[in-house]
Amino acid sequence: MAAQLTEQEAFETALQVAELHQYGFAAWQMPLSTQRNICIGKVESRINRDLSKQGFLFHPYDDHAEGRFINSQLKMTIDEGKVRIISDENNLLERLENQEKNQGSYYKNSSPNKLDLQKDDFIKYVTQSVEAIKSGEFQKVVPARSKQVSLSNSFNLFNNYNKLCKAYPNAFISVVSIPEVGTWLGATPEVLISVVENTFQTVSLAGTQQHDQNQSLAEVAWTQKEIEEQALVSRYIINCFKKIRLREYEEAGPKTVVAGNLIHLKTNFKVDMKATKNPQLGSVMLDLLHPTAAICGMPKIKAAHFIEKHENGNRAYYSGYLGPVNYQNETHLFVNLRCAQLLEDLAILYAGAGVTEDSNPEKEWLETELKMNTLLNIMKL
Repeated sequence: MAAQLTEQEAFETALQVAELHQYGFAAWQMPLSTQRNICIGKVESRINRDLSKQGFLFHPYDDHAEGRFINSQLKMTIDEGKVRIISDENNLLERLENQEKNQGSYYKNSSPNKLDLQKDDFIKYVTQSVEAIKSGEFQKVVPARSKQVSLSNSFNLFNNYNKLCKAYPNAFISVVSIPEVGTWLGATPEVLISVVENTFQTVSLAGTQQHDQNQSLAEVAWTQKEIEEQALVSRYIINCFKKIRLREYEEAGPKTVVAGNLIHLKTNFKVDMKATKNPQLGSVMLDLLHPTAAICGMPKIKAAHFIEKHENGNRAYYSGYLGPVNYQNETHLFVNLRCAQLLEDLAILYAGAGVTEDSNPEKEWLETELKMNTLLNIMKL
């Protein structure tokens, strides 16, 4: 059947198989890769950081909440438009070969989580954040908000996923659709953890400016606020290494990188797991890192309590993490940024802004607008 499928047919057929069996669905494209992947399978609720099984992990912002793990019962890859079935337990695709395809099918959560903060409320939230930082409560915090936009009757999930893949080759592009969870579309630039063979990697990504395509990245100037914001995230990662007495790591950066319509400061951290005799470093660091200083604040516990007190609602899967686990012996988990939750006729977009004592509340509001535009500029609503 794979030879007969176009990429769109493979995507939409897999979605329909998932719906028929109440399975989870994930489609993704890795940064700097043209290969796309599809996985569907039974969904497990998961609280621990077990990275031993093969599948796709989708975890909310709340690190005490249950995540969802999609077992890889049907796996497909698409390269240069050619669909290849890697595995198909119980011939799931064949069961739908003669059935009518439902192009608009995906799981729609009828009770979405959202952060309803209007501009004045968000600016007040940021102002309170700055005051708390100046009073010594914490060093950084990341307020978040959401925005609802209408979806047209012609909205097509595959078409928008396809457009994001082409528009943002440096990002992790994903569609995740799970019963009782709903459907999320995203284009995130931020690696949480990556484990390839015996190498562990993570990144510090913070500081935000609008990308001017006429300006060389070498000429970009960063403010003290942005430099300090990114340095706090790097410091947070190093402190996590210190907690497990890991001193042998490579640090490269910070450097300016492009992420869609924005630019950020980025520092890479790399560890040789074999040399440090730490084969479970991925699971250990996942537990320590999330939620990172880039999406929560620093110190983490105090910043998290402040966020819980001031945000009207909860973040659900925004600023959680997601990605393939043990795919081709590699694990890549990303922070779920630049994302939208898709409902019947609405999309809820989310964004946050890193606040330090030098933050300007009006500019932080504008930063969240720019981040939401990552999807809005591409999506056909």
